[in-house]
Amino acid sequence: MRDNTYSVESLVSRLKREPLNSIPPSELLKPRKFAYSIAKQLKIRRAQLRRIYGELKAIFEDVKKRGSFDDESLTKLYMLYPILEYQRSRNLVGSDFVKLITALLENVEQFSEQENIDMVDKFLTALVAYARDK
Repeated sequence: MRDNTYSVESLVSRLKREPLNSIPPSELLKPRKFAYSIAKQLKIRRAQLRRIYGELKAIFEDVKKRGSFDDESLTKLYMLYPILEYQRSRNLVGSDFVKLITALLENVEQFSEQENIDMVDKFLTALVAYARDK
């Protein structure tokens, strides 16, 4: 039986209750913690992960310039949902990846403080770094 301490399900459950930046960076970013364990658990190519990360990074930079989410940046954020669904329907990403990114999007929208957005950015950077190409 595998340890679910640092699983997608465990992180998604926490993201429904608290901002990502309330989880200590050591628990999110260090080897064998959330980013590392989830990167190994996901069935995804690094290119697909980088595509979503690139979209989010552009949105986050725009929000940082403006100081908060506006209608345009929220629309760009919401457009990631159909992109994720398209990737899932084409078997380019797995359902765990869709659950994770959906939870991160909802977390950023609910807890839109810059510190939380920065931590989501750092978490995704670590996820890309830990991901293996197939």
